[in-house]
Amino acid sequence: MEDYKKALGWRLRWDVVRGALPVLDLLGCAALLAVFWQYYTQASALPPPFNEVDIGAGGFPILLAVATLIGIAAVAIAAVIRLLDPVPVAWVSIRRPLFVLATIGLLLLQSIYFETLGTLPSVLIFSILTMLACGERRPLHLIGVPLALGAFIFVVFNLALDVNLP
Repeated sequence: MEDYKKALGWRLRWDVVRGALPVLDLLGCAALLAVFWQYYTQASALPPPFNEVDIGAGGFPILLAVATLIGIAAVAIAAVIRLLDPVPVAWVSIRRPLFVLATIGLLLLQSIYFETLGTLPSVLIFSILTMLACGERRPLHLIGVPLALGAFIFVVFNLALDVNLP
């Protein structure tokens, strides 16, 4: 049974997920493909520009989605080539997978509550929580990094670019 699991390229424990790099690449590509295909379809639904020389509301998001989808396809093709190659594949370990999932959940929650909480409170709260989920425990970092990040966002977007963030 253990040989069968090794042939599939997986070893699963609560504290470590080990797998063949091409297999993990393909799983990551599948997840990113689902996310960015949805992003592309929503960007495509944005209204066209009033001026033909302008890129419009959806121009940049569509460009970002297409570039990312091309990158995802390139990584997936490279992973398939590495799987078909007779050279043994590299194994990688994802330490503390539950913390990785918690961090992903926090980033999703931040995107959901961004407008409700506002830019600066959202950045401050979720950057602290993300750092805690990633294992950071130094008090100066837990205080300083969110404050520096919030100050940077405020200066760049509000003062320099005059963007009204929520």
